[in-house]
Amino acid sequence: MSLPKVSVLYSNGNLLQDVDAVDGIAALCGTGSTAGLLGVPTTVFSLEDAEGKGYTEAAEPTMYRHLKEFYSEVAGNQELHIMIVPDTMTMPQMLDNTNASGAKKLITAALGKVRLLGVFHKPAAGYNGGTEFIDSQVSAAVINAKVFAEARLAELVPLRILIEGRVQNEASSTVFQPKNSSNGYAGVVLGGSDDDGSASVGLALGRAVKFGAHIKVGKVANGPLSISTAYIGTKQLKDIAGLAALHNAGYISLMQHPQKAGFYFGIDRMSSTDDYRLLAYGRVVDKAAVIAAAVYVEDLEGEVAVGADGKIATSVLTHLKAKIIQQINVAMADQISGIDVYINPSQNVINTGKLTVQLRVRPFGYTSFIDVDLGLVAPAI
Repeated sequence: MSLPKVSVLYSNGNLLQDVDAVDGIAALCGTGSTAGLLGVPTTVFSLEDAEGKGYTEAAEPTMYRHLKEFYSEVAGNQELHIMIVPDTMTMPQMLDNTNASGAKKLITAALGKVRLLGVFHKPAAGYNGGTEFIDSQVSAAVINAKVFAEARLAELVPLRILIEGRVQNEASSTVFQPKNSSNGYAGVVLGGSDDDGSASVGLALGRAVKFGAHIKVGKVANGPLSISTAYIGTKQLKDIAGLAALHNAGYISLMQHPQKAGFYFGIDRMSSTDDYRLLAYGRVVDKAAVIAAAVYVEDLEGEVAVGADGKIATSVLTHLKAKIIQQINVAMADQISGIDVYINPSQNVINTGKLTVQLRVRPFGYTSFIDVDLGLVAPAI
C-alpha cells in the first residue's frame, strides 16, 4: 500500500474560456385559437414534439403550417420558441414593446436565447387590411419592430425580426417599400407555399437557423428551399410580372434561378438601406454583441490603471483589446473577414467611471450580382 500523500494536478484551459454564443435560436409568434395555449410561451424541438404539445394541424393549422415548413427546412431537431395569440392581436400589437402579452412575453421567457423572431397574422373574417397591395398592418409592424428590437438590445438580447408580408389587394399598384423604413432590425417576408396571401415566415426562419449567421438565406450552393410550390398572393411565382421590382422594394422574397430546379430566396434585404440592409450583416453584428457583453461584464467595477498623464495604462489597453479579439476569433473567425478594436487611451475614466471600446466587425462581401464579360476571339496567325 502506498504512503498517504497529497497530489496536485494542473488543469488547463480555465483562463479566457470560450464564450457560448449560439446564433441559431429562433422564435415564432402568431395567430392561434386553442384556449390552453394562447399566450403561453412553449419550447419545441421537432414537429412531432410540437404536435404532442397541442400544435396539431387540426387544432392550430396556421402555426402548424409554419412549424412544418420550419422543420422541413431544418431537416432535423432544432430548439424553437413559439407562442400563439388571438386573431384580434395584429402584428404591430405583437411587436408593441409595451404589450406584455405579445412577442415580448415570448422573448422574455426564452431567457436571452433568441436571435431571430418571426411574426405572422391570420386575419379573422371581416378583417380590413386596407386597399394597398400589402396589408396595412405590415408597415406598422416594421415601425414597431425597431423600438422592440432596440429594447431587446438594451437588455443584451439582440435579435432580428422577420415579419409576414401579407398580400391584401393584388390589383393595387401601390406597394409598401420596406427599404425606405430605416429599420435594419426587421425584414418583410413576401410569398410562400399557400395561395392565400400569406408568407412562409417559418420557412425563412428555418433556412436562416440551418446555417451560420453569416450565411445568406438565398445562397444557391445550399440548395433549393423545401417547398414544392410558391405563390405571391394567389398567383404562382412564375406568373408574377413585377417580381424583380418587389425584391428591389426591400422584401425577402422567392425566386427561381435559370438551370436550377426549385425555389430560392433572393437577397436577404432588411427594411433599410444602411449598414444593416442585409440580414446576414445584422446577424453577425448581433453575435459579436453577445460575445462583447459576455467578455466585458467581467470588467464591471474593475480597476483601470491610469498614468501620470491621465491616460489609460498601455498594459490595460492591451489586455482589454486582446480579450475581445481572442473571443471573437474563437467564436466567429470563420463568419467574418476580421475585426478592428480601438480604445481611446485619453478617456477620463477617473471622473466618468466609463470606458468606451470601439469594436468594428468587417463582414464578408457577397456575390449577389456576377457579370461575365463574354466574347469571341480569333487566334493570332
